[in-house]
Amino acid sequence: MKSKSLVNWWVFVLNGIIALLYGLLAIFAPSDTLQVIIMYFGIVVLIIGIAILIGAISNSRKGYPYSSDLFSSIVAIAIGGVLTFYTTAAVKIFMFIVGGWAILIGVFQLYLLLSEELNPGSKKTLLINALITLAFGVLLFFTPLESASVLVILSGIMAFVIGIMLVVLGMQLKNTIVEYEDVEEVE
Repeated sequence: MKSKSLVNWWVFVLNGIIALLYGLLAIFAPSDTLQVIIMYFGIVVLIIGIAILIGAISNSRKGYPYSSDLFSSIVAIAIGGVLTFYTTAAVKIFMFIVGGWAILIGVFQLYLLLSEELNPGSKKTLLINALITLAFGVLLFFTPLESASVLVILSGIMAFVIGIMLVVLGMQLKNTIVEYEDVEEVE
């Protein structure tokens, strides 16, 4: 009897091809890829917001509580609209938030370094971590679009490598099935 995962070797190959395509797009057109990802996410959030709104309207007609659903739907539709129609602004805002957060974490780590009694090894580790976190935060905060593009390129490289591995795995599974079928025919 054949294993289901062996029979579906093509699923690995198909996923590998999709990962390879994303990887190539992300590596060679990071800004466009980022825009498409944000827009896609915005459309998904819009659809979710509309679905919640429909549920809230249905609940209000039936006399059920609906205020939290109504509020959630309005927020989701607003966020989805911004992500879908103002992708560049959304990326900048997101990167500002993440950059500001990293700067705050780095400053807090430096504060801990100065205010706590730590052993020398922990102090060095905390100092290195604080400086890296601060540098990361400053980079994201002051170059949001460029930083986002670099992150997309890194994700593209990772997707490309994973895509190659999935295609190779799928082909190995296919060859295993062929060898297994050949052995069954001989017996």
